[in-house]
Amino acid sequence: MGFVERSRELDILRDLYAVCATGRGRVALISGPGATGKTELLRAVADHVDTAGGLVLSAACSRAERMLPAAAMGQLFNSVPLPTEVMRRIGAFIDLGAATTEGDADIRAVHVMCVELLDVARERPLVLLVDDVEFADETTLRTLLYLQRRLTAAQILVVLAESPQPQPFNPEFRAELTRQACFCNIQLSPLSEAGVAEVLRGWTDDETALVLAPAYHRISGGNPLLLHALGEDRRAAGPTDATEAIVGDQFRQAVLACLRRWDPAILETAHGLALLDDFATPTLLARLLDSRPARVQWVLNALTMSGLLDSGRFRHPAARAAVLHDLDPDALSKMHARAAELLHSEGAPAPAIGGHLLAAGGLAEPWAIALLQDAATHALAEDRVDDAVESLKLAHEMCHDAPRRAALTAMLADCQWRVSPAAVSQHLQSQRNALRAGHLSERHAAGLLRYQLWHGHLEDAQETLRHLREARHQLDATTAAEVDGCADWLRLYFPVAFAGRGAAPGATPALTLARTDGSFGWVTPSLTAVLTEGVTDEVIARAEQALGSHMLVDVGPESALCALQTLVYAGRTDQAVHWCDVLGAEAGSRGANTWHAILSDVRSHIALRQGDLPLGERFAHEALDAMSPHNWGVAIGSPLSNMLLAKIGMDKLDEAKALLRYVIPDAMRDTWFWPLYLRARGHLHLAGGRVHAALADFETCGQLATEWGMDLPTLLPWRGDLAQVYLRSGRPDMARKIVTEQLSRPDAQNARTRGISLRLLGSALDVKQRVNTLRQAANLLQESGDRFQLALALTALSRAHYGRGEFNTSRVVARSATQLAKDIQAQALCRRLLPSGEAAGDDEADAPPEHEEMSRLSDAEQRVATLAALGHTNREIGKKLYITVSTVEQHLTRVYRKLNVRRRTELSLGLPMDSAGAGLLAVAPSSAERPWPQWDSAAIQAS
Repeated sequence: MGFVERSRELDILRDLYAVCATGRGRVALISGPGATGKTELLRAVADHVDTAGGLVLSAACSRAERMLPAAAMGQLFNSVPLPTEVMRRIGAFIDLGAATTEGDADIRAVHVMCVELLDVARERPLVLLVDDVEFADETTLRTLLYLQRRLTAAQILVVLAESPQPQPFNPEFRAELTRQACFCNIQLSPLSEAGVAEVLRGWTDDETALVLAPAYHRISGGNPLLLHALGEDRRAAGPTDATEAIVGDQFRQAVLACLRRWDPAILETAHGLALLDDFATPTLLARLLDSRPARVQWVLNALTMSGLLDSGRFRHPAARAAVLHDLDPDALSKMHARAAELLHSEGAPAPAIGGHLLAAGGLAEPWAIALLQDAATHALAEDRVDDAVESLKLAHEMCHDAPRRAALTAMLADCQWRVSPAAVSQHLQSQRNALRAGHLSERHAAGLLRYQLWHGHLEDAQETLRHLREARHQLDATTAAEVDGCADWLRLYFPVAFAGRGAAPGATPALTLARTDGSFGWVTPSLTAVLTEGVTDEVIARAEQALGSHMLVDVGPESALCALQTLVYAGRTDQAVHWCDVLGAEAGSRGANTWHAILSDVRSHIALRQGDLPLGERFAHEALDAMSPHNWGVAIGSPLSNMLLAKIGMDKLDEAKALLRYVIPDAMRDTWFWPLYLRARGHLHLAGGRVHAALADFETCGQLATEWGMDLPTLLPWRGDLAQVYLRSGRPDMARKIVTEQLSRPDAQNARTRGISLRLLGSALDVKQRVNTLRQAANLLQESGDRFQLALALTALSRAHYGRGEFNTSRVVARSATQLAKDIQAQALCRRLLPSGEAAGDDEADAPPEHEEMSRLSDAEQRVATLAALGHTNREIGKKLYITVSTVEQHLTRVYRKLNVRRRTELSLGLPMDSAGAGLLAVAPSSAERPWPQWDSAAIQAS
């Protein structure tokens, strides 16, 4: 106990005891808002009296025993051993008092009990301690008053303690008690911060006590009961260095103990205060509790002075939670309903009223539905999706008007879409019916279209699309822009629903919706232009402008995805990564789980196009972890395809096979996700040696791409995939033919697609004809930034040099390919590149012999020597390295001397491993230090 704070009160009681020891009895009443610490003070008084040789009789009254006559007096006489004869006489009169009716206690019993107390006090000073005297029974109160009038010449100190109450109990008793000359009133206040620090010194060292005191005082308000409860919570938590108070179950129980020991009106007021929280005023609380504002104000003041409140609010959320939890569920529900009515009448904000309506389970009031809808809108604006969903669900249950019910369902679907697309499926039928009945707005119809496609309801989606086209003149600008802006994306991924089958063979995507002046409509032709006409600065600018002005969750995802794909297929992967990160940060901050999963999938696709297998795998994992497979709907094919391709490239074939156990929705077969999935599965078959199975998957991809009018290698290079099967099967002529067809496609001229095609074409040529084609492929893939495909091209180039007998050049290229493959964890490729491994290509011979250790050169000399060893003239070397011919000659002179060679053809024999490996990478930093497209490509181009 903080007796720095209680020393004055304790000194008063010690002085009163000293007076009573001289034969002049006294009565003291401990009260006040800080009386929650009275028990500790009574205990300190008892210790002092025991030490001084006096006798202490104590009792603690309770509300339960208030109607039991002489209950407290019985406690007093039984609190310490008294002579048997005394107890016999007292016991008889206590029983007599208990036998009388309340308010009519037998005066003889009162007289005998007082006589016995006076007799005990003749031998030594006697102190009577009665806690919570406001709950004392009538017999005890009469006995105390009877005794008080006879204390003039008695060694008796009576110390009574009461808790704060909105109005005094037994006003007649208090009036009689306080008018006597021997009476003393002691007012207690809560502990100050210094007093709290003193209490803490009993638990810890002085320094820690001073550090903890502010926090403990802020939470407990100096209330000793709450303070000691916090101490129990700290001890229960075990050893800790926390500089903040630990608030646990003991604290919550202590809060309720404080409230329950007082008048029920105080607990009731606390319930109302906890319920209304920031909107609690004495007037509103009085209306809620059917009380008087003055009475409520008194209770609030008492609770504030007791340390439970600060500025009319609970000091800690745990205290408010404990008080709310104390209410019976039915009573709590009724109180919430009443609070909602009162706050609505006071014009409180919708979110505040909506919370009470939710807790009450709704109200049969006309305004309740509109208010819940408004509360949901506010919750969405603050990204509290779960709160919005609950508000809309309740409003939907309460609503019986068909058009309004349809709008509420649409809003609910929009909210659920953010976090769990699978939850939206339950609304599809009712929304379809509402659309047919004319109850669904065009804006909500656009959302319905998205959900139907996502869950594979393609026929229903066609019906919804027809409705939107017919009502196009009625669309607002935002909805029209959203519909137009997503057209490319929808036609690409849902060709059956949007374009249908039967497109002419070789046709390009039928993405023909007109442009619009809406915010995102002009993004639509951007992707089409990139795929069919090539990249322009205007197209890129439009895509980035769309992404920069895109409010993630305020419009559909399709227009943003369309803009992202425009950047990806245009080869601007760095810019696409930037916008993925920007949108991903917004998705995370706004709780848009669906968006986070979709963007992770896009990020995985980008990583694979950059040849970063580990990153592609990580983002595919993120996409599948962010949303369970059933939430992905038909789009599950995209993250699965990315995951398969990443694991195949990293030689995690067992893990890749496990992915085939995912259940694929049947409706996915009519979407673009199906050929994507088939292509990835085909590569798994090919990696496992199942050539015929791979051939079947790749051929199906080609059939679907052609049938749907989507035969573009940038989207689906199925011809290149077939070429790999033909090479594996020993049919290079078929491989050459089909790769040549791929190179003739409209979009096959971008660096990545052409580089991959030339790599496959080179591998299908005669050994002596391969080098030039594979060099072109490596140059293009270096330009595109796809490290995995570049590693494959360098592997094939190494084999080509080896097949021509150019063993040293083969070693130089192989080292670069090996290092690159290791950087992207292409384990299978690494093994095939090892000196003792198998051929790196699909149809090449054995690997080059093991490298020899060689002497060191400077970085500049390494670059010059590598290019010279690859057959470049001094002028070509100078041009590629941006140095003069004279400088090249000087470097070569030093290289010849250091390596002890006489001509260029001998350079490869003398080049050190580090130099040969760095030559093609131009002494480049690791991929972790800076992205691949920034690496010096001079040596690659030379190869």
